[in-house]
Amino acid sequence: MEDVLILVDLNDQPTGFAGKQQVHDEGLLHRAFSIFIFDEHSRLLLQQRADTKYHSPGLWSNACCGHPRQGEKTADAARRRLFEEMGLTCELEQHSTLVYQEQVSPTMTEYEYDHVFVGRCATNPIANPEEAKAWRWVDPVQLQQELHNAPLTFTIWLRTLVLRAGLTGIKGWAPQPRLADSPPLSESAFDLPGWLAEADYPISPFADEVQLRTRQWLKRMGLEKTSHETHQQDIYVPGLYAAYMWPDAPLALLLILSDLLGWFSCQDDSADDDCTDPQALEHLLRGVYSSAFASSATAQGPLAAGLTDIIRRAARLAPPLWKARAGQQYANYLEPCTTALMHRTHHTQPGVEGYDSLWRNAGGFQLCLEFTYWAQNIYLPSSLYYSQPWQELRRLALNLFKAVNDLLSFRIMENPDEDTYNVLTHLRHTQGLSAHEAAREVSRRIDQWAHAFSDAQAQLPHRLAELGYDEQAVHAVVTCAHALHNQWRGNIAWHLAVPRYREIRFKGV
Repeated sequence: MEDVLILVDLNDQPTGFAGKQQVHDEGLLHRAFSIFIFDEHSRLLLQQRADTKYHSPGLWSNACCGHPRQGEKTADAARRRLFEEMGLTCELEQHSTLVYQEQVSPTMTEYEYDHVFVGRCATNPIANPEEAKAWRWVDPVQLQQELHNAPLTFTIWLRTLVLRAGLTGIKGWAPQPRLADSPPLSESAFDLPGWLAEADYPISPFADEVQLRTRQWLKRMGLEKTSHETHQQDIYVPGLYAAYMWPDAPLALLLILSDLLGWFSCQDDSADDDCTDPQALEHLLRGVYSSAFASSATAQGPLAAGLTDIIRRAARLAPPLWKARAGQQYANYLEPCTTALMHRTHHTQPGVEGYDSLWRNAGGFQLCLEFTYWAQNIYLPSSLYYSQPWQELRRLALNLFKAVNDLLSFRIMENPDEDTYNVLTHLRHTQGLSAHEAAREVSRRIDQWAHAFSDAQAQLPHRLAELGYDEQAVHAVVTCAHALHNQWRGNIAWHLAVPRYREIRFKGV
C-alpha cells in the first residue's frame, strides 16, 4: 500500500494528506525528516541509496530520511525509520528545521518541511539492502572535498542541507559525550537567555568556501604550521564565524572578513598561551600595529604579515579615515592584553576602577566592528561616528559580544581565573559570587543589553532627527545599526555551533 504523507504549510501546520507518488509528482509541500548520525570520532554516517529506489538511486546521502505517518510524531517516525533502514537504535535530538524545494528527477520534485535530527551511535549499522546498498563513516573535512569534486554522486537534499547549514556547522552538530571525571555544571546557570539560544540566525551561503580558503591563507602566511595550530583552527572555524557575523556580505568581502577572524584566533593564542613576558607581548602587538597601520613599517613575523595583508586588501576599498579608525581600535586592544598577562604573571586580579573599558576592548571585537562599516561600504562622518546615540548603540553591541563570549567560554576552561577579563571571573573576585551566581548575573545582563539594543535601534532615527541630521545621514546610520544587530547575533550563533566550546569542562564551583 502506498505511503500517505502529511501536507503542511510554511509554518508546518497540516493542510491535508496525499500519496507519496502524487506528492512528488506535483511538488506538494509535506512534512519530512533527515537524520545525521555521528560516531565517537565525530565522523558522519553516509548511506548509498539502493538501486531500486524510485528516485536518486545509487547516490550517497545522510544516514536516513523519511516521512512521518498520519497521527505519528515526527521524532517517533525518525527513530522507527532509522532502525528500518540502518538497523540502528540511538537517542535522537531535533536540531533544526528547514524548507527546501529541489528537482530530484525529470518528473519529480521534493518540496519538504524538513526536521533535522542528530544522534551518536557507537555501533556500525546493519543496512536494509532494499534501502541502502552500502554505508560508510566519513570525516566532514573529507566529505567537503568529495562534495566539491563529485557533487552529482550525492543526493540533492544532502547538498542543500550542507549549503544551508555549512559543513563546518554540521560538524558542530555532533553530540558530545560527557566526560566521566567532569560532572557538568548546571546547564541552566551557564546558558544564554532562552530566546537568544533558540533563535534562528541567518548565515551566508559562502560559509564552506571561505572556510577552505581562509585555512589555505593561514598556511600560506605561516600562521598554521603545527598540529596545535591546526587543531585550534579546526575548533574555531573562522569561515563559519564570518558567515554568521556578516551573512549578507558578497563572497569577495567575506573572504577578507574570514581571514580577519582566522588571524584573530592566532593572535589570541599568542597572547593567551605562547607569551609569558608582558614586555615581549607589548613588543609583538606594537610590531603588528606598526606593520599593518604605519605604511613605512616592514612586517616582522607571521602575525604582523597576516594583519598587514588583510588591512592592505581591505584598504583598497575604503577611504584613508577607515584605516586610521581601524588602527585606533586595534591599538585599544594592546592595554587589556598586556595588563591581563601582567595579572596572570603575578597571580593578581584587576580592581573595579577602569575595568569596564578594558573588559569591553579585551576581545578585539572593536576592530571587527570597524569592518562592519567596511562591509556595508558606509563610512560615517565624525559628527555621526562620535554622536551619543551611535556610541551608545556601539557600546551595547560590544557588551553583548564580550559577555556572550565570557559566559560560554567560562565553563570550557580548566582554570577560568587565568582569563583576567572574563566578567564571570571578575564578579567572583570583586563581589564574592559563586560560578553559578556569576553566570546567572551575566545571563541577566545579556538579556537586558539585548533588549536595550533593540530599543535603542528602534529609537535611533528619531534621536538623530532631533539632533538635526538629514534623511541621508539617518539612513546610513540605520543601515549600519541593522548590520551591527546581525553581527552581535551572529556572534551568538557561532558560539553555539562550533566545536571550540565543547572541549573542556570547568571543574570548580
